[in-house]
Amino acid sequence: MIGSDVVDRLFVLRAAGPFQRLEDAELLLIARHARPRAFAPGKVVIPAGTVGEALFVVAAGGAEIAGAPAPVVFDAPGLLFGLAARADYVAGPEGLEVLVIAKPHVFTIARECPEFVVGLRDLAGPA
Repeated sequence: MIGSDVVDRLFVLRAAGPFQRLEDAELLLIARHARPRAFAPGKVVIPAGTVGEALFVVAAGGAEIAGAPAPVVFDAPGLLFGLAARADYVAGPEGLEVLVIAKPHVFTIARECPEFVVGLRDLAGPA
């Protein structure tokens, strides 16, 4: 049986950029491994200069980086390419609720679903 919490996570994922390219069965698998986490307003989510060990998907609220809104899915460059965060990722004024997907799970998704990688690339915008 699938719990309502997993279904809720599936819907959050389905609404987020690179996950829109995946089938429901794939999303369900990811939703089972994604962990919810909440941050109070102004709390640092990823400090500047650190390399990401997880992918963050905004479920509610928002995050900011260098005073601008962070994308709904963030720190793919850190996670995939070992690039340090250029500035602090900070929970916005309304706080932040995210789904956190650990690095090993992201790499498994990328290996099994190449279209997911294309979606991550699209987050960066034009080259």
